[in-house]
Amino acid sequence: MQSWNLIVVVLMFVFPALCHGKSDVLIAAIPDGLARPLVFAESGDKISGILPEYTEALAREMGRKVQISVLSHYRLHSHLVSGKVDVLCYASRAWAPPTNDYVWSKTLFNKREVILGVTPMPKHLTDLIGKKIGTILNYVYPRLDPFFKDKRIEREDGPSEEANLAKLEKGRLAYVVTDELFLDYFKTKNPSIEEGHERLLLQQYPISCNVSQKGTITVKEVNSAIDHLKSSGKLSAIFKKYGSQIH
Repeated sequence: MQSWNLIVVVLMFVFPALCHGKSDVLIAAIPDGLARPLVFAESGDKISGILPEYTEALAREMGRKVQISVLSHYRLHSHLVSGKVDVLCYASRAWAPPTNDYVWSKTLFNKREVILGVTPMPKHLTDLIGKKIGTILNYVYPRLDPFFKDKRIEREDGPSEEANLAKLEKGRLAYVVTDELFLDYFKTKNPSIEEGHERLLLQQYPISCNVSQKGTITVKEVNSAIDHLKSSGKLSAIFKKYGSQIH
């Protein structure tokens, strides 16, 4: 009887520890369909790019290995809420609905959307009235959409940012909306893209991590990892590898 009592007491301490103990693996979500250089799809299950690299670096700062889970936008929320994934480090309050289902970390960097156009570049959107701007089919541009709606500015839809920048380079477009990360990466392969062109900042989005409240990591740990990654210069080095600088 005493031995059974001893087993029960041991289980009372061990079982909660197993359930709530710190895992050595961080399960991190990455949204499906992101463009280069954020994510490069490779053969098999391997992916590379800015997002997988800084996610892995954050995990190392927290003493973890990382397991990447590529999810559609429709599955991200449910996986975070249920604790199937611990963290998503490519999210912004600017495009996310208000929710208390998970916790927001500090800002990692600012995603910047710019218009690249012929020199001299207008300083204000109103100076682009009557012009045509290269856009991506089915994309929404909050600051430009009112101008598109009443035809003050004409949009010309293309299949991708790369295709639009190629048109700009050949003089077939005078202005193009593009993600600055992609523009910087495109410039590493096409260094002449900004000759005779200038950038106009359209909008920027602070990028943070969503931390699951049912996961194996706390927002305090994530914030500490972000601080270390920034102060050490490791985050800047990852962006620089792809031709970009963080803001």
